Amino acid sequence: MKIYIWLSEEMSRKLEELELNYAREVLGGMKRIEIDVEQEIVEEIVKLFPNAKVDSSTTKSIELLPRSFKNEILRIIVEKRIEPKKALMEAIKRLNGDI
Repeated sequence: MKIYIWLSEEMSRKLEELELNYAREVLGGMKRIEIDVEQEIVEEIVKLFPNAKVDSSTTKSIELLPRSFKNEILRIIVEKRIEPKKALMEAIKRLNGDI
């Protein structure tokens, strides 16, 4: 399963300037970050965000995550210069009050 975070041009440039090359170009130049997540993480995310949708048939991704959550992941990537999966785990810990 994956989490897709679509990037604005501004965020894409910022990541490039910081040499954080996690973005993947898809759909005519638009870029996104793809984060692979294991089933236990998927379940934890769905508990945190009951409106999230797990699409296991077509996109194999978690959809309808709050923009604020995705922005928090991006903020952590930029601030700490860490890879997206680690940023995701930190964002989850913060929401759970573990940090």
